Amino acid sequence: MIGIRKGKSAVEDSAAVDIEDKASTGEDADEQESSPLSDLRSRFGAESEAPLSDGYVCGKGKTEIAKPKKLTAMVQQYIDIKRQHMDAIIAFEVGYKFYFYGEDARIASRELNIVFIPGWMTIEEATFPNKIYEKFASAIVPIERIYFHTKRLTEKGYKVGIVRQVETAALKAAGSNRNTVFKRELAEVYTKGTIVDDFSKMSGMVGASQTSGFIFSMCEELSGKNQNATIGMIALSPSTGQVIFEEFEDGFLRGDLETRLLHIQPCEIVLIGDVTKESEKVLKTVVSHHNTSSDIIRTERIKKPTVENARDHLTQYYRNKMQASQTDDADKKIGEVLEYTQSLSSSVIVCLSAMIEFLKEYRLDGIFELPRCFEDFKSRSHMILNGDTLSSLEIYRNQTDFTEKGSLFWALDQTRTRFGQRLLRKWVGNPLIDREELELRAAAVEEIKESRSDRWSTLVSLLAKLPDLENGLIRIHYGRCTRSELYTVLRAFDQVCSAFPTMVTERPWRSEIINECFALLPKMSFEISKFLSEFDHTAAQSNDKYHFFKDEDEYRDIQDEKLGIIAVENELDTFIVEARKLLKKSYIKYSSWSGNDYLIELRNQELRTVPKNWVKVSGTKNVSRFHAPEVVSLLRERDQRREALAIACDQSYKRFLVKISECYQDLRNTVQALAKLDCLLSLVAVSKMPAYVKPTFVDEPCIKVEGGRHPMVEQLLLTSFVPNDIDISSGGTHAMIITGPNMGGKSSFVRQTALIAIMGQIGCYVPAQSATLGLLDAVYTRMGAYDNMMAGESTFMVELHECSDIMRSATPRSLVLLDEVGRGTGPIDGLAIAHSVLSHFITDVKALTLFITHYPMLCSFADQYPKHVANYYMGYMERQTEDGETDIAFLYLAVPGIAHRSYGLNVARLADLPKSIITCAAEKSAELEESLSFTQRLNWYAMLSMRSDRICRLTCGTIGHCARDVRLRTRIPTSTNCLI
Repeated sequence: MIGIRKGKSAVEDSAAVDIEDKASTGEDADEQESSPLSDLRSRFGAESEAPLSDGYVCGKGKTEIAKPKKLTAMVQQYIDIKRQHMDAIIAFEVGYKFYFYGEDARIASRELNIVFIPGWMTIEEATFPNKIYEKFASAIVPIERIYFHTKRLTEKGYKVGIVRQVETAALKAAGSNRNTVFKRELAEVYTKGTIVDDFSKMSGMVGASQTSGFIFSMCEELSGKNQNATIGMIALSPSTGQVIFEEFEDGFLRGDLETRLLHIQPCEIVLIGDVTKESEKVLKTVVSHHNTSSDIIRTERIKKPTVENARDHLTQYYRNKMQASQTDDADKKIGEVLEYTQSLSSSVIVCLSAMIEFLKEYRLDGIFELPRCFEDFKSRSHMILNGDTLSSLEIYRNQTDFTEKGSLFWALDQTRTRFGQRLLRKWVGNPLIDREELELRAAAVEEIKESRSDRWSTLVSLLAKLPDLENGLIRIHYGRCTRSELYTVLRAFDQVCSAFPTMVTERPWRSEIINECFALLPKMSFEISKFLSEFDHTAAQSNDKYHFFKDEDEYRDIQDEKLGIIAVENELDTFIVEARKLLKKSYIKYSSWSGNDYLIELRNQELRTVPKNWVKVSGTKNVSRFHAPEVVSLLRERDQRREALAIACDQSYKRFLVKISECYQDLRNTVQALAKLDCLLSLVAVSKMPAYVKPTFVDEPCIKVEGGRHPMVEQLLLTSFVPNDIDISSGGTHAMIITGPNMGGKSSFVRQTALIAIMGQIGCYVPAQSATLGLLDAVYTRMGAYDNMMAGESTFMVELHECSDIMRSATPRSLVLLDEVGRGTGPIDGLAIAHSVLSHFITDVKALTLFITHYPMLCSFADQYPKHVANYYMGYMERQTEDGETDIAFLYLAVPGIAHRSYGLNVARLADLPKSIITCAAEKSAELEESLSFTQRLNWYAMLSMRSDRICRLTCGTIGHCARDVRLRTRIPTSTNCLI
């Protein structure tokens, strides 16, 4: 019977590096090349045997099981490392390649589209006595591509550990462990949120300069009834050094948690301890909306410390850092951070302690040593746009394909640097509510817009050439900056200082913001020049560690090793003179061949005088090349000194980075000044667009806009946008009831109103002929129809949840947009709830309210409160077609009045429903209108207008339990004086 080979072909098997065979003989796979030909011969050399499954042989009519090999030193080394990091994909350095083994190999093969070589899949299979395969399953990537593939794996949500060889051949040969396997250690660990290395330069990957994003961590404790919770959070960006923290109370809907997640948009989530089901639902919803096949938010759970242990841990951590600091200034700064962290709330301290331990594995805990990098999420000078508002108004992403194009950030982003873009994103999501600060920013935009100074063209040209200085600084602080990157960063700072020299008393601008920014640019000029003078720029650009420092007297260890190498080379030069005397050949000299140096080459007819202890290295038909024992000894010493020199160069370079890192905060202030100027220039570029105007700010909450336009739709439309006016204020009309046909532009009108208000409070000009804006403290929206399957909520429940949140949060200085409240249930309950909600905002909250509805009966509020409520509808024109149908032309213009029809049949026609269905629907519509007499309409409206105590009893009985049940579950205020 002919045996059939299982699992892999002979060619695949021969391509794998058999790490067991090589390690068992005391040799490492990275010291000895594998010959596919010799491997094939060893496996299939016997004529009587044919290949079967690994571990089995088939020969002369019988089959026997071969005894499994003992695990070799390298395999055991891999297993020991893997057992300590079972949650990570391990890339194991062997020679000039990185290997993934076992299940890691299967994942790498699938995600990276590389060859998978079958073998053991688990550690248990490797240690099990009856093994089918002879080695681990594997997948291989070249050593120069490891960072490229690491980036791809982390983007898919994996944690990747890189195991490197930490011993060199020369130092190992001189040590007592020369016959053991090379020592390897887990050198680097990466996840999507912890990548700070410049992979674009290491592997040629396009777009790698972008930030890795925030790591969002949270812990929570239940507080009171109804599943309310106290949540502590820390969000940090290792690639920029930002640390955002907050403790907040959240309701059972976890709306505040969702708002923070949408603002921060984390790429990784760390849950500290147990979290409630309500929080889990919100997290799953945010993650599911973000995740794609190539971009996945990674979630990890870690142990939660007690508050007492967390405080003790922070104290001990920072004290150890103070003891390890090299200067008094660094010691003082760390002391300031310790004092500041002890003043934080208890839940934030728990998060901070847990995240310090979490980041130690990635060697990124140094982010918490930086003074003035801690930032409270909720600032009194900024408006916080909640999650619904961010989504409904498309602040960061559009609602079509969830990309940035078509969002408000996309419309305003004209920045030229990555750090400027990050700051602008923060400005867009946090409009100003402090009038003085807002007017200073708006005045700066106006001054730049009107300025004709050459400095602005110089600045624009400079910003376009700058690298990501914020990321470069944090890499210097972590000690991960390469020499070429260091030169790039310091050279960029030098260009900034040179372009804008020190201004001692000159303050050429009216705006204090601009003057302060320009004053910071040359502040570090002396320090930057000093750092640049300490190293050779050509060597830095080529990452030449051996000739990096100019004055090596400051780095005695480098100088000592170089002098030692020179001494060895002098001894080699002395030996060649002695060799000439010994061989009596005055012409001989050293030669190099195939990577071997200091070879003594002799003609083959002159070999009689060669000493017997000389080793022949290579030869040809005419010459032979030898290494003398003295040369071998000196070369070994030279190689050891070279490797010691490399270690000394790396250690000295790290000390140099620490010295630069002591100026981190001052350099970061310069970067922040550049980022602020970049953002101002971006707002200026938008403000220069046609028909944009500077808004006038007043104390009274109001929005008075003439000829207002939608800032994003206007840029995307190929045709002209129809402008609209609006005039609402707390002292006059503060509620508008908007009706009109379907697709008539109602939602666009209210959205553009909110976006104009937000743009004004960012400090930008707005798309209008004129605008007078009162400062709003918040913008709330209830728009769109969607359910929340992850949270087990229907469309109507989601709608009323959002209404409930707005009712509890809105103030007279808020802008509230409500779109078709009550449409998710039956007409009676829907109209009742819409009536009650609108009445609450008109009489109790008194916020600036734009209320879109298809219930014309609600328009009677304008008669009831003529000074505070106005009716508007989106204009349209009717015309009869030849076949007798009514055709609608949309005017997209908001005009006073009421639209008594929604013209849903027109939308059905536009949607290309069958004509028979549309005809049938038209007949039924006419029939229903006829059956609903005028008297019935009056009775219906009278029922809706009853006082709340009377109608609540009716709601529980005649109308049904729907409205009551929804009110109880969503906690709509019972103080409203209308239906519910």
